[in-house]
Amino acid sequence: MRILEVCPYHLDRPGGVQRHILDLARALGRAGHDVTVLAPGAPGRERQEERDGYRILRLGRFRLWRLHGTAFEAARADAGELAWLADLHRQTPFAAVHFHTLWTPWLPWQVYRLLAGRGPRCVATFHDTPPPSWSGQLARQAFRLMSRLLSRRLDAAIAVSDAPASHLWLAPNCRLHTLPPCIDLRPLLEASPPQGDGRTILFLGRLEPRKGALLLIRAFALLRQTHPAARLCLAGDGAQAGAARALAAQLGVAQAVDFPGAPDEAAKRRLYRAADLFCAPSPYGESYGLVLAEAMAAGLPVVAAANAGYRTVLTGPGAAGLVAPGDAAALAARLAALLDAPEARRELAAWGRRQALNTDIHTRLEAFQAVLEGTA
Repeated sequence: MRILEVCPYHLDRPGGVQRHILDLARALGRAGHDVTVLAPGAPGRERQEERDGYRILRLGRFRLWRLHGTAFEAARADAGELAWLADLHRQTPFAAVHFHTLWTPWLPWQVYRLLAGRGPRCVATFHDTPPPSWSGQLARQAFRLMSRLLSRRLDAAIAVSDAPASHLWLAPNCRLHTLPPCIDLRPLLEASPPQGDGRTILFLGRLEPRKGALLLIRAFALLRQTHPAARLCLAGDGAQAGAARALAAQLGVAQAVDFPGAPDEAAKRRLYRAADLFCAPSPYGESYGLVLAEAMAAGLPVVAAANAGYRTVLTGPGAAGLVAPGDAAALAARLAALLDAPEARRELAAWGRRQALNTDIHTRLEAFQAVLEGTA
């Protein structure tokens, strides 16, 4: 089956959507499908690039925008690039086109207008959950209206959890499926457990308002009052990198906070092995929680904000790691309780590794294939 995966974001920028698209493409390719990932281009890059099990096709140019405390790219292809894509489809038609965050301007819209309703089976995955603010409420209303219009030319839609599903208003012809944004977790699931020193807390993610890094520093300063040996590793980069360093110095904990920058995959695995707890304090805007699933697969117990997406991942015993979003004191208390309870950490870590299988692409590949093929 010839499949086109449409990514609205630049593939060189870390993000859960990009990771899901690439790992899904690789798994589909290894299962025998002919898979192309279309994403915004970059100056000086070849338009097509062969990868392990799939290829990348780059079109358009992008600008970085910010909305609801996070950064995203808005890319647009020119008329010549779209004509080239249309000709590529005529020569060897795509059997299925899989859009991700279809309402992200402009590239997904352009491909949708070019190909939807013109032969391929069209599926869209919705990853977005706006914040619980007045701007977020407006975004939800806009998403409902846009989803109604866009779904008229879609055969199926995927919501990564109930959070984005709640603001979809789909046409009768468009069947909704709920599937997590799976990634390849096998390297972490097969690795040996972490060997932390009993005092290290790890954060991995972009340093921007939606991820809550500044809140975590405030919670860590409270934690240090009762646990002076505790350490915090803030691994990532972003608009708040300078503010995070300044806040750590202001609160007197700079000597206990490490800023290694955004790690590659090998460095990420080393950080997991050296940690005792994983913390994800995102106050809003999370639809699932790939970062939690990855930490769980690595064998770390997780403390996280009880936003709509993270509650989807931390269920059952894992719910013991949830705290009220935006509450630094509650976050500090939960971190302290787990640092003081090594047996509870081991139990949460064992549960997490089992639960992470639900987010492994190999566990869910048949479900994704069924949606793309129209047999689900």
